[in-house]
Amino acid sequence: EEIPKLDRIGETIERIVAGNPDEVFLIEGHTDAVGTEAANMNLSIERAEAVKQALTEFFNIPPEALETVGRGELYLKIPTEAAEAENRRVSVRRITPLLARN
Repeated sequence: EEIPKLDRIGETIERIVAGNPDEVFLIEGHTDAVGTEAANMNLSIERAEAVKQALTEFFNIPPEALETVGRGELYLKIPTEAAEAENRRVSVRRITPLLARN
């Protein structure tokens, strides 16, 4: 069920990077609050890396256009300690303007 969403994201990033090769996007992995903080941080990193791998493998997106970070359980969409599917997610943000400030 997530494949259509990934396709839309991949096609959009691919189009943007084709027009401006200096664009950079941040892929953030998130988890729910079940499990230890350390385990959730590792899981969130793996989740973000898996999305990056899919985007670079199936779309014409260079790896240097994508940065990844794990957020673990820090930013719960639904504030609960219980298992919550909506908290297990990946978000993608364009960070090119942030990088230009440095």
